[in-house]
Amino acid sequence: MNHPRALVAAIALTSLAPGAGACVQPECSSPDYGNPECRVIAENEFARLRTETGVELRFQQPDARTAESWIAGGLLREREPGTIEARVAGPGSFALSLQRAPGQPASLTLVLDNVDPAAHVAVGATEVPASGGLQRTLAIDLDDDAPLWIRSWRDCPARFRLAVAADIQTNPLQFERIVARLGDEHRAAEAAGEPLLGLLIAGDLAENSREDEFETVAEILSRLPIPTAVVPGNHDVYRPLHPLFNRRFGPGNYALEVCDVHVAMLDTGSGAIARSVQARLPELLDRGDARHLLAVMHHPPYAGITGAGWTREDLAEQALVEFAAAGVDRVLAGHAHALHDFPAIDIGGTRVHETIVGTAGAYQGVGVPRYGYLRLRFDGDVMDACFVEVPPPGLEGPAGEPLRSLEYCVGD
Repeated sequence: MNHPRALVAAIALTSLAPGAGACVQPECSSPDYGNPECRVIAENEFARLRTETGVELRFQQPDARTAESWIAGGLLREREPGTIEARVAGPGSFALSLQRAPGQPASLTLVLDNVDPAAHVAVGATEVPASGGLQRTLAIDLDDDAPLWIRSWRDCPARFRLAVAADIQTNPLQFERIVARLGDEHRAAEAAGEPLLGLLIAGDLAENSREDEFETVAEILSRLPIPTAVVPGNHDVYRPLHPLFNRRFGPGNYALEVCDVHVAMLDTGSGAIARSVQARLPELLDRGDARHLLAVMHHPPYAGITGAGWTREDLAEQALVEFAAAGVDRVLAGHAHALHDFPAIDIGGTRVHETIVGTAGAYQGVGVPRYGYLRLRFDGDVMDACFVEVPPPGLEGPAGEPLRSLEYCVGD
């Protein structure tokens, strides 16, 4: 009698034998970046880089001690020989490993982007002074074959805030107004001892996924005094031959820790979560010691009202089941160009709170629009939310009515 493992191996070899008609190709070897699995491959490739001088750079888990693997924690690009740009995926702690080719001393300039101005950044054991903006420029000398580690962390206040919005699309002018309002809030909140630590964008930065659209939004985001975390929406992945979103902003599937808030950012741009990411949802949603857990995605995972965004309605239900099992405190989404709040979606006896905040500029149809962003306030075990309205040009005063379960913010 054959051993079961031997039998499985024999079947596998038979299926691949010459003349059997089998053809094996790596997934996405023929590019289709409308396929979410291909974007997973792209975001992982863009998170590591071998420079022209043979230096290997990799984004790592913040507590990593070995450089053998890497995570989709940001975007690495060699702008010119010897100058590397590292865009960190979002607020919170991060780590980078740098390792030269054996016996080959190397020097490079590393430009860190999207870094909290108040964060500590250390190269090895040496802390680098803050520059006052979202970028830090580091001169790196690698004279040892061992990995050099760059790590960043932030001193966490007792109280702080995060902002959330989605759906910019055809109206970057309105998004500029929202960014200006966020800058005002940052200054006031910082003075009040309750700093605004980051902006989360739940997709549809662009309308037609063109490079110029992404560059326009990137330039607007560069005006912010806080880092940004983004995921793609369906309008960000319309050009399947190139991973344009990932080449400009980095990963769409990742987790970050902002003080005691764990945030899972998920790419649903194609109306589905990639199969490989579905398998990792318990890992991405693992809050560890964090008090609060958020899930951010473009398509609202609420069966029956998803706006035909998901490729299959049961995929939305599956996502909600994972969120309920993980104890997600709030699901944040866009896609619907409106403000909606569902405080008690029942998932097998567990309630999930979901807020749709597609209010960053995209056309909202007839009637008075609600433009602005969701403000989340954290104070120990307490998280509360309100909506900051930013009226469009020419509209005086508040335009919309508060929702029954979500108030408008009062003051800064």
